[in-house]
Amino acid sequence: MGILKPLAFGAAVAACCVPSVLSAQASADQRQSQVWGLQGLRSGYCVRFVIDQRAATRELKPGFRVVPASQDAALHPALQHLIQGQPEFAGWVPSSLCFYFTDAVQVGNRRVVEKNPRNQQMLAVWTLATQEERSGSRRDLALGIFSGRGSLIHAAEAAGVRLHEADAAVLDSADSANDVYTIKLERTSLMWRGRPTGDSSRVERPIEESWLVPGVRGGVWAVRLMLSPVWSRPLVGSLTVEGKGDLAKALKASPIRFVGPLYRSGAGELRFSR
Repeated sequence: MGILKPLAFGAAVAACCVPSVLSAQASADQRQSQVWGLQGLRSGYCVRFVIDQRAATRELKPGFRVVPASQDAALHPALQHLIQGQPEFAGWVPSSLCFYFTDAVQVGNRRVVEKNPRNQQMLAVWTLATQEERSGSRRDLALGIFSGRGSLIHAAEAAGVRLHEADAAVLDSADSANDVYTIKLERTSLMWRGRPTGDSSRVERPIEESWLVPGVRGGVWAVRLMLSPVWSRPLVGSLTVEGKGDLAKALKASPIRFVGPLYRSGAGELRFSR
């Protein structure tokens, strides 16, 4: 997967054609960046885990190398605790699977929202800690972005962004203190049974993430997530993983699958550029 090269224009342009060329260039530049609005955050949480370095390397694209947990300056505290107690996993590669459930997603001039207000938009992102070989910069790879709604997938495709289809359901159990989230991402099935615990605390700073993801028609999007939730709470529960997909294998093999915290309320944006 190569990095998309900037559009090149000839240095010599006939004077009569300058306006049309500038107009075309402006349109091309406009197509190279876009912002999606994440409106009405209902819930968001991440699964933090590690992948064996050999398995992680198989997920790489040309021009990247993995970042072992021991060399990750931004390593999540739960994974820090893992490698401190079990140093044999220091060479494994940090990975995250994050879920965002919102009222609506604004893709360009299209607001993707369901008629039934009980339904929600879901975005899930699976990322791997990597470094760009050419620049040495930390540039995590998004191994997949998923959505639970076909309308959002179609809107994203029209914008040049590929989303993979997912099935998601959230059940507020009446006879149990636990909620049940069931999610299927291609050949990986997840079931989370759990609940928030402790007191809610205000989130003082926005959450920032950035990764690279392939475009629909080639090239690569650099994506920056800015999420401003209002509240967070720790989660307790259990995560069950089934399936034979790469994600399922990685989650099953990981010595840790830390889920949480749970974020609620607020909004955010995804900024795509290339």
